[in-house]
Amino acid sequence: MNKDELSYEIKIIHKASEIILEKKFTKHLVLTDRNLYREQRAFIDEIVKKYDAFIYVIDAGEETKSLSVLENILEYAADKLDRHSIIINVGGGVVTDIGGFAASILYRGIKHVNVATSLLAMTDAAIGSKTGIDFCDKKNILGTFYDPYKVFIAIDALKTLPKDEYISGFAEVIKHALIYNDELYDLIKNGANIEEILEKSIWTKVHFVCEDKNEKGARMALNFGHTFGHVIEAASGFTLSHGHSVATGMKIALELGKILNITDEETYMRGFELIHKYYPIEEINYEIKSLKSDKKMMGDEINFVFLKNKEALIQKMDERKVVELYNEHIKNKKF
Repeated sequence: MNKDELSYEIKIIHKASEIILEKKFTKHLVLTDRNLYREQRAFIDEIVKKYDAFIYVIDAGEETKSLSVLENILEYAADKLDRHSIIINVGGGVVTDIGGFAASILYRGIKHVNVATSLLAMTDAAIGSKTGIDFCDKKNILGTFYDPYKVFIAIDALKTLPKDEYISGFAEVIKHALIYNDELYDLIKNGANIEEILEKSIWTKVHFVCEDKNEKGARMALNFGHTFGHVIEAASGFTLSHGHSVATGMKIALELGKILNITDEETYMRGFELIHKYYPIEEINYEIKSLKSDKKMMGDEINFVFLKNKEALIQKMDERKVVELYNEHIKNKKF
């Protein structure tokens, strides 16, 4: 996989002055959230000043990814921007998801840039062209595949990121290590510096995006841990972080793989070793009756991601059978 296969640049930056758009745009709109604007105001204000940009600030949190908030953003943007403008999304996954979606449908598509400030956005949400919002209690069910113009990884923002958010973001990094990248696995296990870990994690995501942009095949591997993770996250009313939900989903996937004799013992043990480094043993007691809210459903079957021989294995499973196995063998046990 060659980085040049991407249609856009991904660059790690340390200061706002390194955000260079090159192309001329008529107008600029910075989209961010209240928490980040409070913590990184100087950084954001520098971008606003540099591009003489409008700024729109939304509430932080998954509940912001809604039709009503999207409508508010679009109303403001339609009043301020034209089709030769650009939206600069500065924030975590919520901001890049909803900001990218807004850009993809305004004037039938205008340019947008993602400036990722959370670990989750840096390794997942800001990369890969997926945009979206939640709808009818289903996560990311409305959205588009729409490439950003550029992606900037604002690595210094991690210094002010709350510990819980940092750990939440690490779930995606662990996922990348388990489904594909042995070198990344060793870096995490041995406590390498975050910039080195980030670069390996980012290019693991890029590998799958380049191979399967619209998620019809190999890219489904990136859903490891997400089938149960999204259901758990939604069931909590989105009070449980995405990262914790996905980490729990990875634990469940490993256990199901072992029960079905799909996941070998070495892969099972190394998976839990890395997950437990950031997410300790817990009782899995979530009430799950259906996985049908998952976007990977095809009729009564679901494309479920297991691990086998230290790689992802995508297998069609009967949705009811998966839920039955969870309730019979995993629920109320500690992993």
